[in-house]
Amino acid sequence: MRQGVFGSTILRLTLMLALAQIAALALGLTVIHRFTSATILSDARTAAEVARDDLTDDFRQLGLPGLIKAIDYRLTVRDDRNFIVLLKAPDGRALAGNLREWPATVADTAHWRQRSLMRAGSTVAEPMGVVTTRLPGGYALLTGEVLEAQHQLVQASEAAFLYALTIGLLIAVLMAAFVAWILARRIDAFSRAANAFVGGKLDTRVERDQTGDAFDRLALSINTMFGRIAGLVRELRMVTDSMAHDLRSPVSRMKARLEQALGRTPDIEAQAAIASAIEEADGLHRLLDTALEISRAEAGIGRDRFTSFDLRPMLDDLAEVYGPLAEDHGFTVKVDAPAALVVFAHRELLMRALSNLIDNALKYAAGGSSIRIEAAVDAAAGIELSVADDGPGLTDAQMVQATRRFVRLDPARGGSGGGLGLSLVETIAHLHQGRMRLARALPHGLAVSLTLPIATGNGLPDGRNSTGSDV
Repeated sequence: MRQGVFGSTILRLTLMLALAQIAALALGLTVIHRFTSATILSDARTAAEVARDDLTDDFRQLGLPGLIKAIDYRLTVRDDRNFIVLLKAPDGRALAGNLREWPATVADTAHWRQRSLMRAGSTVAEPMGVVTTRLPGGYALLTGEVLEAQHQLVQASEAAFLYALTIGLLIAVLMAAFVAWILARRIDAFSRAANAFVGGKLDTRVERDQTGDAFDRLALSINTMFGRIAGLVRELRMVTDSMAHDLRSPVSRMKARLEQALGRTPDIEAQAAIASAIEEADGLHRLLDTALEISRAEAGIGRDRFTSFDLRPMLDDLAEVYGPLAEDHGFTVKVDAPAALVVFAHRELLMRALSNLIDNALKYAAGGSSIRIEAAVDAAAGIELSVADDGPGLTDAQMVQATRRFVRLDPARGGSGGGLGLSLVETIAHLHQGRMRLARALPHGLAVSLTLPIATGNGLPDGRNSTGSDV
């Protein structure tokens, strides 16, 4: 997937989902582990308390001899290997039982305690759970259970807890990644449709899955918006084209009549005035042609005429065509580009864009001596194509205004025009899924650059299919 798809919101949502699943899993497993451990130890505690109560009853009914006999019976006849018992005399002596000595950390009367103690005749301490009670006459009784088996079960439970947690973490991460992939896939569909729509494909629509979920409803709303915008653009294009066509005819007729009047007028001053009017008519005609080209390029007209071609020969042709005119203005035109550089572009529109940039340099780079046409490959952006001069250049404020339509910079820079030259270049760059950028040339002057897609082996720009949309 693309980097932009995982960049912010989706990544945060994925992490939040994964953390929520992990937290819920850890909490559930912890509760189960604690409950299991408590249940395992509860059986041993119950057995110790039952034995304490039985032996206490024996003491009450049979006295001390009967209690000792009952303890011996439990230890020999019943052969309960996990059973722990110790009867202590008032002076601390062990009277009966299988525990080596009374644990120092356990009082004569105590509830359930877990300690590591040694049985009589043993040299190894074992985990035990014990309860104690004081008997009449100063005697004390301890009963309990060896917890080795219980500890093994608890350890097995802990191991199972860790295994389950590890597997759960893996599943949580995979599920979060799967959800992120679904979100990214759906969002990417919206992004592709929006990019194609902005690129001039006004018939583009977001593909719907007809499920009626939030994404499907959003797709329906966006498609409705696309349809409305497309309708407005078509109406605006129709009005613009109509105005451009309708105005070109009167301007042409006006120019023809002015030329006829120029041939019939003997007055020199009148001839000069008529010649000036003819020049203005030519400028207006060029302005209408440029406005019409911008309108068509913004609408994506001409995208079907994109072809793959070598850029260097076209740049050499431009330098050759503009060479004599540049010399008349005191400039030299130089080309700096790789010998083999294949682009996927509209050749005529690209030549028009470069011609506009060269014309601007000849008009406004007063005091300069060279115009450089350069091309370089940027692996990330594509092909960087620029026209640079060594004239006075533009200020930052002028660079911001330069691409605005019908905006002319300081009249002192001289020349004529309608303020659409750079707007046309920028529109052509957008038609090629690129952009135009103004910057200061080194050591001084202005450099106008535009990016172009790199043609691949199939004749298409890198990362695009035959419809011009991203893949």
